[in-house]
Amino acid sequence: MDFDFVCWSCGADCSVYGKPVGFWTERYQLPAEWECWNCDAINITPDDDD
Repeated sequence: MDFDFVCWSCGADCSVYGKPVGFWTERYQLPAEWECWNCDAINITPDDDD
């Protein structure tokens, strides 16, 4: 499943792939860091607040 985030550097919308975790795929594991497709800036995935 793809999750959308905004790059801190250029403001571009970026999609990050989350891998399903567990049998029912209710939760997804996102990478801690990802690279913006537009400006190549390294972004940090926000913490889950639940």
